[in-house]
Amino acid sequence: MSAVEDAFPVGVKSSTAKFSEERDRDGGGVLATVGAVALEAVRFTVVVAQLAIAGARLRGLSEQVRSTYRYVEGCSKSVDRLADQMSGLKVDSGSVAEHHEAASIMRSVLEEAEAMAAATEDLSALFDQTAAEHQADYGPVAEAFHAMPVDPAESEFYSNR
Repeated sequence: MSAVEDAFPVGVKSSTAKFSEERDRDGGGVLATVGAVALEAVRFTVVVAQLAIAGARLRGLSEQVRSTYRYVEGCSKSVDRLADQMSGLKVDSGSVAEHHEAASIMRSVLEEAEAMAAATEDLSALFDQTAAEHQADYGPVAEAFHAMPVDPAESEFYSNR
C-alpha cells in the first residue's frame, strides 16, 4: 500500500497501480510514467508535511508538560503553606506531616517532568531538522525534474530504493 493510500485509506487506489492497469490495457507508458512521477511528488510533499506536523505536535506536548509542571509546583507550595497554617493552628503533627509529605512527593516528580518536556522538545527539533534536510535533499531534485523540457523516463529509472 502506498503512502497516499495509507494517508487516505477510503477510495484511493495507488496511482502506480491505476496507471499500470491503463498501460497494460492500451500501452499508455507515458501516462503511467507521468502518474508515477506525480505519485512520487505527492509522497515527497506528504513526508515533509508529516514531519513538520509531528514537530509541531511534539512542541505542543512539551508545553503541556511544562504547564502541568508549573501547576504541580504551585500545588506543592500551596500544600506546604496549608501544612504550616495547620501547624500554627495546633493541628495534630501527623496531619501536618502528611501534608508536607504530599508536597514533597509532588516536588519529586517535577524533575522527571522537566526531563520529559526537554526530551520532547529535543525530539521536536529533530523532526524539524529532518523535514528541512529532506526538503534540502530532494526539493531541488523535484523542482529540476518538473522543469525538464523532455518527457520523463520510466519511474524505476529515478528510483533509489
